[in-house]
Amino acid sequence: MRKIAKLFPALANFNLPNVITTIGMVFGIAACYYLVGRNFMAAMVCLFCAGVCDLVDGWFASKLNQQSRFGQAIDSLVDFFICVIMPIWFVHYILDYTWLLRVGLVFYCVAGLWRLAYYNINEADKTFTGLPVPGAMMCVVITTWAILEAGFPVWTLAVTFFVTGLLMLCKFKLSKYGKWQVVMGLIGVAFFIAFLILWLT
Repeated sequence: MRKIAKLFPALANFNLPNVITTIGMVFGIAACYYLVGRNFMAAMVCLFCAGVCDLVDGWFASKLNQQSRFGQAIDSLVDFFICVIMPIWFVHYILDYTWLLRVGLVFYCVAGLWRLAYYNINEADKTFTGLPVPGAMMCVVITTWAILEAGFPVWTLAVTFFVTGLLMLCKFKLSKYGKWQVVMGLIGVAFFIAFLILWLT
């Protein structure tokens, strides 16, 4: 790998956490493909897998002592694509594309951009400031599913965009790898299992 890194310097950062982050990006691309093809179910599966990758890459980086500026940068880039840009495809999937939804979507994307930029230059080692973008994305996905499958009004997604956007910019602190992440993970798993049951029945 060292000989290869001499020709391709970026590959000097090749390690397990960065590979997991990259796999998450591949799942995000697959989710885009399925959403454009109007296959919402397959897109949800890919997004769930991307979320798992985002959850475990940081854990492995901490446990293996492989945290780096490169890892933080690539993780933020993948988060921006999956958690900030992906909602554009979700909104496109919904037929009733209202002006309020468009404004909420723009606000959400701008808030996500600023949240990630702030994280890259100011974040402490053991805390998050504001709601991390994967948590915001999970709220968006669940709300979208509720609109499509449970008949929720479209404006609820606009509200979700505004609320999660504000939470991403708030100054409250969350500990990294704390109980709140376990709770979010359990909610995500429960939602995914319910989603699969409804999909397969």
